[in-house]
Amino acid sequence: MMDRNASTEAEGAIQNAAGQVKDAARSVADNVATASSAAYDEGSELVAKAPGSALLLAGIVGFALGVILTRGSQPPRNTLQKYYDRYTR
Repeated sequence: MMDRNASTEAEGAIQNAAGQVKDAARSVADNVATASSAAYDEGSELVAKAPGSALLLAGIVGFALGVILTRGSQPPRNTLQKYYDRYTR
């Protein structure tokens, strides 16, 4: 059986570990927030300097995502050979 001192020490160790995990998570969250804020600021500066290029890049990225996400959701197209075979008989 465990005595009260060992139980109290185990609870203290668990609470200490939980506190360290919380601190680490808070630190990671702060770092992510700082990095994302810096990236947003950098992006805003780039858009202000060259709005046409930014718009073109956004269009290209949107088109690429559309192609990637809809791939396989459309029925297959007939090939020219199928049209040729169908209408030359």
